Amino acid sequence: MRRAGIILFVLGVVLTAFGTISGCGAFFAWNGRHPTAVHPIVLGTPLRAKIDAKAGRRYVVGVQVVFEREGLEERDGAVVVPAKLPLAAHIEDGSGVAVAKVTGWLDPSEPTTFLHGQAHAEGPRKPAELAAERLVGPYTAPADGAVPFQIDLGPDRVGTAKIREARAVVYDDALPAAIARAFAAAGVGALALVVGAVAFVIAILRSRRGGTRRRHFV
Repeated sequence: MRRAGIILFVLGVVLTAFGTISGCGAFFAWNGRHPTAVHPIVLGTPLRAKIDAKAGRRYVVGVQVVFEREGLEERDGAVVVPAKLPLAAHIEDGSGVAVAKVTGWLDPSEPTTFLHGQAHAEGPRKPAELAAERLVGPYTAPADGAVPFQIDLGPDRVGTAKIREARAVVYDDALPAAIARAFAAAGVGALALVVGAVAFVIAILRSRRGGTRRRHFV
């Protein structure tokens, strides 16, 4: 029993440390959005699609345009993307009323547009995808069901940056499975640690009692 307790204790320490470190690392790197679906966008053609919503979940639709890095200027180690695409998008509730709207521009130079992969990649590592994204939402689903949304993204008015593709990414706020698994491993490890420690202590107490009884018999 003492050996089993030691094994459980060591296993618990390893699992707890691994789960906590990996879980915390993934959690703090998580931006709070979990992608659930991707829809291709044709510039100049409105996209109408639906979110397979779950009650209580918060949803956001990201309008993304992926650019080629070739020919783009760099300033202070960051890529500059000269682009300006007209955008009108909205998410509807069950009655067809637009509850989250975005109108204006998808412009990487504006603060409302996020530019992912802007930093210059060092060494032989492949550079990250260069994508400009503007968010529509959030919208919290009151019940399970289909939630329609529409995106009308026009052609680039600048026209100097090469566009690889455009897409709509649906996000919810569900915790990613990798983070959940890491914290679950930490929980199992903590349980194994406690059980192993208790088993080890019980084994020591039993061995001491056995030694005391033998001395009394002698």
